[in-house]
Amino acid sequence: MPAADPETALDHFLRARLACETDPYDVRHDLDAGIGGFVLADARTAAAHAEECLPGALSLPHAELTDAALAALDPAPVYVTYGWGPACNAGSKAAARLAAAGFRVKEMIGGLEYWKRQNHPTTTRR
Repeated sequence: MPAADPETALDHFLRARLACETDPYDVRHDLDAGIGGFVLADARTAAAHAEECLPGALSLPHAELTDAALAALDPAPVYVTYGWGPACNAGSKAAARLAAAGFRVKEMIGGLEYWKRQNHPTTTRR
């Protein structure tokens, strides 16, 4: 099995993946430690968000990220997007749209599914 040279691997993992991705453990750690500067952005539908979401998450459905919706967002924080889980690309779509509009963004890999698998709390907005 061929592998990338170390410099290419470093560029891929450090400068690409870790610069653009986070995971449920790291998000929970930062929340518990009171580390601010980021906003959780639920990229699923508003109905799914109302049913269950991460505590404090904004509902930012990827399909509804219009220019007007983006203009209403604070440009200062990092937006941490998430979807249903590994088989859902809503978080990726929202992250791409936010980045294209000039926002700093990371995607929480694993989404809501892996957040719950790690027994982190969820809330309902009903």
